[in-house]
Amino acid sequence: MTTQVIEPDPDAFRLPPLATPEALAEYTGGKIPASDPRAKTLLDGASAAVRRYCRWHVAPVLEETLTEDGPGGTVLHLPTGRLLSLVEVTDGGRPVELSTLDVSRAGMIERGAGWSARFGGVTARVRHGWDLAAVPDVSQIVLQVVANALSSPMGVTREQAGSISVSWAMTAPNTSGGLSLLERDLAVLNEYRI
Repeated sequence: MTTQVIEPDPDAFRLPPLATPEALAEYTGGKIPASDPRAKTLLDGASAAVRRYCRWHVAPVLEETLTEDGPGGTVLHLPTGRLLSLVEVTDGGRPVELSTLDVSRAGMIERGAGWSARFGGVTARVRHGWDLAAVPDVSQIVLQVVANALSSPMGVTREQAGSISVSWAMTAPNTSGGLSLLERDLAVLNEYRI
């Protein structure tokens, strides 16, 4: 038995963040300028957290090839929450006639003849996702998470000098700073989760 090692592709496509530094500057009324060197890193991190929770990229609309384990049955589930179109499908390296497939927007593809049961046996070139402008609730979550993280990057929850006291935004119960998706964020993201 041979062991196959799957190496990460150094040239793999890198997804853009779900919000831009310019949008963050606008969201914070200029308190966090687009030029802040922390903004891009945190926007990337918050976007990755949202995508990881949703289990797919959500936005933008893109065309990509998905390689999936063959289900061995008649229905293949692709990791997408919004399938726009199939471009090409192969099963066991052989092309599949697209007109023979029943396809749902939720990423399910039914094939009457059934799919192979091979690991990585099915590839599907698809167009999927949302235009970023169509998911402002997702962008809003990313902006809010980053603004909270930057409001107290050292994790201070409260400061007091004499009679003057300042309490910082909480990113989780009794926690300030860091990237945290709150329960209210997860409730919104559940609409996009697969």
